[in-house]
Amino acid sequence: MLEALTVGSFALVCLVSIFRTSWALSLLVVFFPFKQALQASSGFFISNFALPNYIVALILGLAALREGITRERPFVGYLSIQFVGTMSMLAWSVISLVWTPARDSATEFILANAPYVVLYILLGPLLIRSVSEYRSFLFALLPISSLVAVVMLLNPTFSSESGRLGVQIAANVRTNPLVIGELGGVMIITAALIRGDSAGTGRTLVRAIAMCAGTILAFQSGSRGQVAFAVLVAVLCFPVARRVRNVGGFFGAALGSITVAGVVIVVAQYALQGNLLKRWDADSLDEGLGIRLANLLDLFYVWLSTPLAWVFGLGFNAFSSLGAAQAAQGYTHNIPVDILAELGLPMFCLFVAMLVQAIRSSAWLLGRFGDEPSNRSVCAIAIAFAAYQFLLANKQGMLWASPALFLSFLTLSRLESRERLESPVTPGGSELTDVQGPDGEMQVARA
Repeated sequence: MLEALTVGSFALVCLVSIFRTSWALSLLVVFFPFKQALQASSGFFISNFALPNYIVALILGLAALREGITRERPFVGYLSIQFVGTMSMLAWSVISLVWTPARDSATEFILANAPYVVLYILLGPLLIRSVSEYRSFLFALLPISSLVAVVMLLNPTFSSESGRLGVQIAANVRTNPLVIGELGGVMIITAALIRGDSAGTGRTLVRAIAMCAGTILAFQSGSRGQVAFAVLVAVLCFPVARRVRNVGGFFGAALGSITVAGVVIVVAQYALQGNLLKRWDADSLDEGLGIRLANLLDLFYVWLSTPLAWVFGLGFNAFSSLGAAQAAQGYTHNIPVDILAELGLPMFCLFVAMLVQAIRSSAWLLGRFGDEPSNRSVCAIAIAFAAYQFLLANKQGMLWASPALFLSFLTLSRLESRERLESPVTPGGSELTDVQGPDGEMQVARA
């Protein structure tokens, strides 16, 4: 039964995704957890491990091709500073293979993750057209992600080992629990912040299911950062998603933030048991933070003592060459430090410029849609996704294995560019609209 439901759902989402970009983008977001659900429900997908990758790549390629053919100016907002910056850093990391002391592991990382760069960086932005259609994506994401979450939670093949939910692929191979926790975090953020033009019973029910299922999934995955960051971002962005006009509105937004946190706490009481609970004790948290801090300090000190590396970097994945312990961990789990030390100051400055541009795009979108409740919440969620991914990048990120981070930056930039095209702004900041003059001719007026 679960096999038929999982495989059938995957087939349906793939089919609809060819014709609806909102579903295609949702498929991209839930891709990794959906792949695990398929592996848990059918041995066929374990034997054919890469098949879902090829299917999703084909579907997204067809969806992007259809967009390019049927839509006018599909590439508006595509070649942004976010795109150029992302591709420049990736290209420089490839060039740095010439001098990196960890050429073999670095090359392996690049080759393994290059296909996902194509999906998220090259194809993903083409599926984003406007704020209104991004809203359609969010309303498609809620039921699709809820279905994936429920299927995963009901499937007994998903087991917990050392407090982490996953599927045992082979004797010494398990699926990645972090992507399960990340999906749960995305569901928490979306369900907490989304606001439609009308609050129907169906959508309210889907939001409630997504909030509860996402919270349970995030806790069951054992991914502490995903849970903490998702709740933090949802609480902080709740007032952003609702325009606060008066004292009553302020207290309403504050109450909404408290409600989000309260729901998570209540669900946590039922989800945290055994080894899951141990992962949240003070000693375990201190150990996790201590390891990550030691990682970035080790790499930073080596970079600081190598003047030539200030400009060119130590080379991609140089961290894994510092010692046996570092090699076992693979990378520092902190993208900003990796970029600074392994790629050099010029690339780090480019990354900072991308962060600044993401903030500017966020401010413009909120200014443009500040008085439109539904669209304002959509912009707030796009901003929340970027903040969420940035926080995760400082906890578990690696340049070639964090395509969702760069897609979130690309999303903000592309939405701004395309909405500017629809709502041109004068140098003084006034929006221009067409109104009909007394003589019947169209005239330009300042809104």
